[in-house]
Amino acid sequence: MGNPQNVRQFDPESYRATVRSMNQRHEGVHDAGKTYRDVTGHLHPNVDIVGKKPRESHNAMVPSDEPGTYLLTHGVSLPVLSLFDGTGSTSQYVGDFFRTAERQYKLLDGVRTRYNPQLATGVVNDFYNVHNDGLPVVQVSQFESDERSAEQVRLLQPASMGNDSSAEDYDLGLYYALSVYADTWTYYGLKGYLTIALDEIGRGFVTAEGVREYLGQAADFLNMATEEICRQLLEHWHPFVLQVPTYTGRLLPYTTDWWAEKLGGRSRIIQVENPGLLADVRAALVYVTEASKPSKQGLIEFLRTGDKVTIDAANLNQVWRMVQVAQEHFGAQSKLPGYQDIPRPGDVFAHYRHAWPISHSRQGENVTPLEADS
Repeated sequence: MGNPQNVRQFDPESYRATVRSMNQRHEGVHDAGKTYRDVTGHLHPNVDIVGKKPRESHNAMVPSDEPGTYLLTHGVSLPVLSLFDGTGSTSQYVGDFFRTAERQYKLLDGVRTRYNPQLATGVVNDFYNVHNDGLPVVQVSQFESDERSAEQVRLLQPASMGNDSSAEDYDLGLYYALSVYADTWTYYGLKGYLTIALDEIGRGFVTAEGVREYLGQAADFLNMATEEICRQLLEHWHPFVLQVPTYTGRLLPYTTDWWAEKLGGRSRIIQVENPGLLADVRAALVYVTEASKPSKQGLIEFLRTGDKVTIDAANLNQVWRMVQVAQEHFGAQSKLPGYQDIPRPGDVFAHYRHAWPISHSRQGENVTPLEADS
C-alpha cells in the first residue's frame, strides 16, 4: 500500500494561491472553520479531537522500484506539535502560524537529512470563555508534512476573548498530547517536539470529568496534577513553554515560576519577548536539541535555505540568547540510544509499516501488521 500523498512536501505555490484567494475574498485566517461550524454545527473533523482516535505521526512511504517493497522518501517521521493559547491577545499567534507557514516549513530544512517533520497545530481555549457557545476547549490538527499543515490552521477556532481569571485550561491540551501516537518513539525511542505558547498559568490539574467532557477520553483517576502530566510528557516529547507577553506587553514572573515548577525547572521556559520570532525559536529549539554541540554558527547553518539565511543577524542574536536557558537540554535527542540507528531517506522496506529497512541490522525485529490493523 503506502500513500503517495503522505510523502508530499510543502508546495509554496499552492499555499500562495490560497493566500491570494483569501485576500480577494477578504477572508480571515479562521473564517473557513467558522463557516464549516455555522453550517454543520460541528468543528471540522481535521481539528476536532473530542472522542476521536488520537492524532498519529507515521513514517510515510511509497512503493519502490522493486515490486512489493516500499521507499522511505524523506526519512522517519518527526512529530512537531505547536499548541497555542486561544484566548485574549495570545489568540493572534495562531493566525500568525498560518501567515508564516511557508517560512516555518523552511526553518526546519536543517533536520530533513534525517527526518520528515510532520507539523500539527493546536488551540487550547478556556472553559469559562466557551461554555456558553459550545466552542471546543482543545482543538488539534492532523500531523502533516506539506501545506495541509497550514490549511488546517484555518479550521481552528480560537475563543479570542479573555477572562478575569489568571488560570487557564492549558493542562487539558498538554494531557491530550499524552495520547498522541508516533513511530518516532514507538520504533526508535526518540522524541517529538512539543511547544505551547501562553502568557498565563494553568489550573494545576485536570479532572476525570474534564477529560471525558472536553477530550472525550476515559480516565481512571479523579484528578491528575499538571506536574504528573508534564512528567509523563517527558517520556515521548521534548516539551517547552514559550512564554509570550500579556496584552500589557509584560512577561509575568509568576507565570515563569509556575511553569518552571511544573516542568522541573526554568530550563524549559523560553521567554519570547518578541512573539514575531516564535517560529524561529521553535526551529532553534529543534536545532539545539538535535545537535551534539550546538553553536551560534551551527544555528546559522541550520536556518540556511540554499544560499540564504532565513533570519537576520539581530533576530538571530535574540533567538540564540533566548534559547540559552535550555542549555541542559542541548543535544538531548542526539544522546538517546536510538539516535544513530534510525533509517535514512532512500531506505527500502519490505512493508510500509515496518520499523527497519531491508538489510538493516535490526530488520529481524520487524513485525508485519495485519492489513486490517495497518
